[in-house]
Amino acid sequence: MTGTGGFRLARGVRLRRPSDGTPLLLVPEGIVTLNETAAAVLELADGSRTVETIAEALADRFDAGPEALESDVRELLDEFVTRGYVLP
Repeated sequence: MTGTGGFRLARGVRLRRPSDGTPLLLVPEGIVTLNETAAAVLELADGSRTVETIAEALADRFDAGPEALESDVRELLDEFVTRGYVLP
């Protein structure tokens, strides 16, 4: 499902953190509450990064190997592409 280019939020989708700090994805249908890992992935999905480069950036942040994170990042982005929240 995922392409080789960069990922970015779809039109009308916004990542927000209200005053309580809970990461939220504002989508046309409503609001999706995110965990910190999903929020970190979407913060890096700026249209210039691939799954591999997002996993590399998260590896430093979460003290894990990029190879270990790559499949999780790919799975999350694929799910959000399917839901129409992210564009490949």
